[in-house]
Amino acid sequence: MTLFEDVHADRIVGTLTMFDRMIFKGHLTRLFAPGAISAMLWQLGFPLTEFTRYATAATEQLTANAKRLAAEAGRPYLYSDRSRRRGGDLTKEDTARAIADRDGITEGVVCVFSVVEPCWSFQVRADHRTHRLEAIRRERKCVHHYLYLIDPEFGFMHVRVQAWIPYEIQIYINGREWLARQLDAAGVGYRRYDNALLSVEDLELASKLCDKLAHRTWPRLLNAFARRVNPLLDKISAAGFGGYYWVLDQAEVATDV
Repeated sequence: MTLFEDVHADRIVGTLTMFDRMIFKGHLTRLFAPGAISAMLWQLGFPLTEFTRYATAATEQLTANAKRLAAEAGRPYLYSDRSRRRGGDLTKEDTARAIADRDGITEGVVCVFSVVEPCWSFQVRADHRTHRLEAIRRERKCVHHYLYLIDPEFGFMHVRVQAWIPYEIQIYINGREWLARQLDAAGVGYRRYDNALLSVEDLELASKLCDKLAHRTWPRLLNAFARRVNPLLDKISAAGFGGYYWVLDQAEVATDV
């Protein structure tokens, strides 16, 4: 029991614990094996000497898809040269939420951001020992596309895709947002302040819902979001290099009292 629970024990009716502020990362792990980049390019009809031509065309395809997602929804596609908060500047999430409020968006695409950010990616260089070209991983900067949306199930969230090989994906989901929508659907009343629940009419049901979220079939769900932002997946899979391997990169275990 915490000090808070000890002091206020007579006023506490229960606690609610669940995963919150989850960041999933998707990795095309088969591209990291030695020689994999060369093999994939060969399957796609590009020798390693044409790596830049392939990579540039693929980036253009990812960018065209990001612009299409925004255009088809009638939502803005925005370029930002700021990847994180600087002084009084707003974050991309703050800006996306402000856009949703301004335009009265309650479901669907809010906006798409194009941002240059640091990443790990591949570059082809000559090996002075073997005098052959090889694909190496190195840290660099490249374009990332952020799809901000209000999902019918998960509420406000984002899906980010790296527009340069190996096309890493990040998906942010807020557990409390998901729970609130589940309680709404079940007709269960609750009081919410910011990202915390202050009271819930049916605490037992809320606890069962929290367990349900933890045991979702996450890969199937995350792959559906990945297919929206990465139109290259079918060709990569057909070339024999599979799909995304998903990891929970960050998460909070949040408890409301």
